[in-house]
Amino acid sequence: MSGMSAAHELIERGFDVEIFEAQPTYVGGKARSEAATVGPFTNLPGEHGFRFFPGFYRHLIHTMKRIPFSSQSVYNNLKKTDTILFARDGLEPLKALAHFPWNSFDLDLVFQTLNGGTPATGLSAAEKTLVKKKLFQLLTTSDTRFDDEYEQTGWWYFVDADNNSTTYQNLFADGLTRSLVAAKAKTMSTKVGGSILLQIIYTMADPTVAASRVLNGPTNESFLTPWYNYLISKGVIYHKNHEVRNINSVGDHITDIVVHDGNTSTLINVKGDYYLLAVPVEKAQNLLTSAMATRDPALANTTTLATNVNWMNGVQFFLNTNLPISNGHIIHSNSEWALTSVSQVQYWDSSIYDINAATAGLVKGVLSVDISDWEGIYNGKMAKNCTELELITGIYEQLQQSLVLAAPIPPLPANMASLVVGYHIGSSIRLIAPNLVFNDEPLLVNVVNSWGLMPKSWSTIKNLFLAGDYVRTNTNLATMEAANESARRAVNCIIDASGTGKPYAKVWKLRSWKMFMPYKWWDKKRYQKGLPYKDNYPWWLHGIAFFWAVICLVAWVLLYIYTRIFGPI
Repeated sequence: MSGMSAAHELIERGFDVEIFEAQPTYVGGKARSEAATVGPFTNLPGEHGFRFFPGFYRHLIHTMKRIPFSSQSVYNNLKKTDTILFARDGLEPLKALAHFPWNSFDLDLVFQTLNGGTPATGLSAAEKTLVKKKLFQLLTTSDTRFDDEYEQTGWWYFVDADNNSTTYQNLFADGLTRSLVAAKAKTMSTKVGGSILLQIIYTMADPTVAASRVLNGPTNESFLTPWYNYLISKGVIYHKNHEVRNINSVGDHITDIVVHDGNTSTLINVKGDYYLLAVPVEKAQNLLTSAMATRDPALANTTTLATNVNWMNGVQFFLNTNLPISNGHIIHSNSEWALTSVSQVQYWDSSIYDINAATAGLVKGVLSVDISDWEGIYNGKMAKNCTELELITGIYEQLQQSLVLAAPIPPLPANMASLVVGYHIGSSIRLIAPNLVFNDEPLLVNVVNSWGLMPKSWSTIKNLFLAGDYVRTNTNLATMEAANESARRAVNCIIDASGTGKPYAKVWKLRSWKMFMPYKWWDKKRYQKGLPYKDNYPWWLHGIAFFWAVICLVAWVLLYIYTRIFGPI
């Protein structure tokens, strides 16, 4: 994702660009679809579950709007989802709105969520109050405290999970971290967890954006293949099945790179003016040599960062019926393997991809699932120690158990064979020995104090630049958005180094609500005095905050009226 994003920005600014891609067939890295087989049918879309495009994505969306698709762009292939379903073993699922409330039914769902939900969440009155208190703390904390103190504070401890119920831990502590970013609540920093939670809240309350979106077809067909074709048409030279093996340097310059040509099984030396390393951190650590680290010690930190990876990989079930369990993503909140899922065919445009036609009616539905905790114990085994059959059976059973009370008729039958006609496990998951699974493509997770280890987009190696989800960005989370933002930062550095005077790529900050500025100002003053966060504000600050909030709300209402007339921006 970062490599393609960088190529896009560079080629549109007149640079000559060559990409060396290790994959022989696919582009887009972890974001790709890949060929799946069900019965006699091959090349079906194997998807990575839970992929979505939240409203706080700005960099990637800006790029998507510039990728042609038919008479529009791939941005127009995004479709809004309505709800988030929290499925729970032995309990009715909880439903939360995934966008701005446009009608009375939406407002009713919002009020239900804020007041404990219908059915009951299982949280005590004190825990509901604590959730609101912690959310208010995040909203009113100064950026200075976020960047420093919260970077050193684990999310689990920030939300006081140890002193509350298992239900509270599953929904509020682990629910955000394990399910959405494959991180662990005790080690992920509050800076990361809190920032992303706020971004989700901001966009859900913003009538000008769609807070949660998915593609209207498989990722390759709706996004990556049109992108690849556009880059080729603009002049990008793409070398597939070419893996970089070494980066050679002398002093503060890269002289060339050594690439293995998988098509001819030969090594070739490639020279360029500038080199942009856009690979995952566990690959980068092997390419950044000790000589480079001597020149730029920050590059040595990739070795430490490479230990902060976890597994978040997809399994896809092909069904004999289209089963739109929920109009949106499903978080199976107390599943042992931290499962999330989405029923995809309900969003797919048959003109882009018709899986029913592609399989002569054999496949009518697709349930795409992510496993975020491969070390969780189910039936006495970790997911990473299961056989293929144990893995598939374990996933299905956890999905089925969490959805038993989702409707009068359980959406998933207990007998998997009566519904599932095939499945696909992401190709990066490999069984290398009985009960021993290896993952070729883990995911970086942001742990406490990892920000200080992350390199910048530039280095003291003057013609080497870095892009990827381990590079410092405003997004600061291993996502397509962070990959795209990091690419833009690297491109800006190349523009600067080249002296061409080309316009820089746009980079955005994270969103924030202006109405809380008085409280943030007060918290910053406290932080500068070495004091902890405290919500016991003086009376006069509440007065200032009230009048400031009125001004902000008036502006917000005007924006709301505009969007009701002209639609979301």
